[in-house]
Amino acid sequence: MSDRRRMDPIKSSGPLLTPEDAAAILRVKLSWLYQHTRRRSQDRIPFVKIGRYLRFREQDLVAYIEGRRGKS
Repeated sequence: MSDRRRMDPIKSSGPLLTPEDAAAILRVKLSWLYQHTRRRSQDRIPFVKIGRYLRFREQDLVAYIEGRRGKS
């Protein structure tokens, strides 16, 4: 496969967001976001772990919001 045909995963899914960015998009406290990334959380937010750093994709956050629409 040529290099031209290979998709760049970063470009195709947009930039990765920091926890601060993700919390701002969701309009929640940073501590709430971290609680919802833990394994024990029933309502877990998807994330990417790079070394010790958590990163989030905007499309995953949108899907998370859409999945909770109308739930209480």
